[in-house]
Amino acid sequence: MTTGERAGSRERTAAVMHSTAEQLEEVEATLHRSAEAAPEETARQRLHSVADQVTTRAKAIEARSRRLSDEED
Repeated sequence: MTTGERAGSRERTAAVMHSTAEQLEEVEATLHRSAEAAPEETARQRLHSVADQVTTRAKAIEARSRRLSDEED
């Protein structure tokens, strides 16, 4: 694999990772809305907790995406 091919591969990977992080943020928002609509406090807390975990994962993926993009510069 040439240097250009590696850079292109990193660029595509970073783009997919960025897209995944954005999708996870949408899931996180949906989970928080569901939590607010849940009739039981235990369910609300659980859904908020899962949403927070999704946010943490999305931020980690986005950070890795930025690092890959930075390697291309």
